[in-house]
Amino acid sequence: MPIYVFKNPKTGKIFEEIRPFSKMNDPFYDEDGTKCDRVEVPGGSVVIDNNAEVFEKDNDYVKKCKPKYVKFRDGHKERYDPTRHC
Repeated sequence: MPIYVFKNPKTGKIFEEIRPFSKMNDPFYDEDGTKCDRVEVPGGSVVIDNNAEVFEKDNDYVKKCKPKYVKFRDGHKERYDPTRHC
């Protein structure tokens, strides 16, 4: 069964729910009773930014990993500094 994504229009909170295809258009209600809108997620397509360094694409993930070094597109490495590289 596919996963459908819903967004609360008041709070902006995102919900994911596994449903069968037959119920994909059924409404989803938050805990507080708010009807959430279904968000269309493009399947399998990814936007690639070739002008960004690897560590710039997902700053939060890089900060969680706490790498010792970061590698640039031209191949050189630098010691990781969270204030400079994110």
